[in-house]
Amino acid sequence: MFNRRLMILIALLALTLGTLWWYWQSPIGESLQTEQSASSAARYSQDLNGSWDKFSSLRQAWTTESEPPKANADQSLLTYGPPVTLPSSEKVSVVAKRLRIPGEWSSRTMHLTLNGVQGHAKIYLNGISNSQKIGEFEGSGGADGVDIPAKAFRYGEDNVLVVELSGSTAQRTMLLGLDWPSSGKITGNIRLEATVETTIMPPQVQVTWVENTAQITVNTSIQHHGLSQEGPWTVSGVLSDGSAGIAEQTLTVNAHEGSDNQPVTLNFTVPEAKRWTLQAPFLYQMYIKVSNSKGDLDDVALPLGLRSIALTSGKWVLNDQVIPIKGAALTAQEESSLRHAGQAEAWLISQQQKGINLIYFIGQLPDELWLQAADRVGMGVWAELPVEFIPSSRLPKPIVFRKVIAGKMLHPSLWAWTVGKGLETDALAQTYLREAVKEVQPDLPFAIKITPAVLAGLSPEQSLFVQGNKLQGVWGEVTSESLPTTSLKWVQEPSVAEAFSVLMIFLVWMNIRSVTWRYKEISERKPKRRLRSAWFWNGLLVLARHGLLGGLVTSALFRISISLNPWLSHLWPGIDLIQAQSPWLIWALLSVLFMLIRLLQVGVAAPHLPDAPHSVALVYWLERRYRFAVFIAIGWALIPWGVPFYLPIIGYILLTFLFLPIRIHDIRRIGGHYRAFLWVPGIIAAALLIWASIHYADWLYLWHMVGL
Repeated sequence: MFNRRLMILIALLALTLGTLWWYWQSPIGESLQTEQSASSAARYSQDLNGSWDKFSSLRQAWTTESEPPKANADQSLLTYGPPVTLPSSEKVSVVAKRLRIPGEWSSRTMHLTLNGVQGHAKIYLNGISNSQKIGEFEGSGGADGVDIPAKAFRYGEDNVLVVELSGSTAQRTMLLGLDWPSSGKITGNIRLEATVETTIMPPQVQVTWVENTAQITVNTSIQHHGLSQEGPWTVSGVLSDGSAGIAEQTLTVNAHEGSDNQPVTLNFTVPEAKRWTLQAPFLYQMYIKVSNSKGDLDDVALPLGLRSIALTSGKWVLNDQVIPIKGAALTAQEESSLRHAGQAEAWLISQQQKGINLIYFIGQLPDELWLQAADRVGMGVWAELPVEFIPSSRLPKPIVFRKVIAGKMLHPSLWAWTVGKGLETDALAQTYLREAVKEVQPDLPFAIKITPAVLAGLSPEQSLFVQGNKLQGVWGEVTSESLPTTSLKWVQEPSVAEAFSVLMIFLVWMNIRSVTWRYKEISERKPKRRLRSAWFWNGLLVLARHGLLGGLVTSALFRISISLNPWLSHLWPGIDLIQAQSPWLIWALLSVLFMLIRLLQVGVAAPHLPDAPHSVALVYWLERRYRFAVFIAIGWALIPWGVPFYLPIIGYILLTFLFLPIRIHDIRRIGGHYRAFLWVPGIIAAALLIWASIHYADWLYLWHMVGL
């Protein structure tokens, strides 16, 4: 009888795991609109935005995509890849796309650009082996790319491009960060270009002022792509106000053997320059061209706003005028919704009409669509580096953000950066802050604290402490309208808890009414009807108690808020992933798992007790000391009436330890030793201790934060 019940429990676990795997859901994201980047007329370009196939692994992606597409053919459920529209706010592990390359591209080097990648990306072409991996990079939200040799493509037939994404550095290095789930985002343009022999790299622009005269320094480079490098090259730059060129310069760059990247600096002087202001956001046009005597040509065109920004006596100074800041914060969820609806510029205009002059992007780097819209509208932007709640020993070198910072700082609307949130005050953190400040200058650097302590390396005006839903200082304030929510994600929980408390009361009452049976009756071969009835109610109470435990843990998992503070971005995507699943399946899985752990604990101890009783029967006999669970069930049902959700869990733990001496006495009374029951809890505790020791730096970080 007891063996049959054990097999039923194991079958239930397998069934629950299988059902959860079958119905596993990822948090649903939204497709995102993005600004189309200007491309050189000399380059062939293919836009790769749009529909991609989504997979859970490289093997699944290649198994599916390597097969030629067949009309009206049913795909296997094990290999099928549902579509996803990129760019998107949805997290993905592997995406794949088929593309065809025209034959005229075969004499050029291909360059694949992915904008807005958040996570570690590996790029594969026509296979998934190491030899077919064409590049990898750590994406922080900027523009990243890889060069692809022309011979890697198959011309005139389908090519399969596969992108594998894993967790970002910020996700892995933050407080108690994990690699799971192994996924990332692509929130910007995806473009494939066939480049000419020599191309112009994205420039960096610096502007200094002598009264109303602007001195513009453009630092760029010409990149040779390993083809027939025919020099010298002529690099010319023209600055236009929209009607005529107002400044220009031409340089000659000679070939240097063994050098594929040659720096170029252009200087322009603009007397009586028009400044980019909030009231008149004027944009010049910068045009840079490189050519050689063979007729090869590449060019870059970009809008350019001229302004100065400074922090003087704690106040923001734009173009030598103090501007009181009235800002609004934008969360990642709100940003995605606006971009999905194509309302970014309209929203900026509506905020401007309310008197808002700055938008703070929480936990994200603003996409080019936002920055270009802000440039046109005349709105300030405050961005963040992905450095939040990271112990000092794992802080990144700010130089890793240099490329993405330089790309964003081409926009006059970008005024300020938050270089860190929730950092410690030790020497390592101070060094990071000093280096990060240098990287973002001349824009304004700030840090957000979770304690009132002063951060060395920044002035008191730059060390901001969150006050409710506001960041404020003598310079003004930025307000977040997104307040933390405590919505119940397990909607049916109150009804479930009430029904479960009634069930527990009934089962405890039936156990009290049943015959009291002794330890020696466990091995009864032909139990009487009253004994069989007692075992039946004991068994139901055991299942109900572990169901109660599973319900309490499920309740806690689905009550975890991912926005306890509107200014803290959410970097624990595992919580999102769990909360996207069915709470009923999570509850069933945890209940069966807790039951089997209990059986394992008792099964290890049973051979060391008199007569070596069956594990299931021994669990039934021990269950009479856990009837206190009925009070925990009642507490769970009272949560909607104001009882804190964590109180039943704490109460269960306390009552378990309170009844421990009685359980020990029961085992000794029958001639056994309770230490055999400690093996499984001891192993679990040891595993937790090992996990805690691995995160030593995290506990030290918490200690410093609490002790400050």
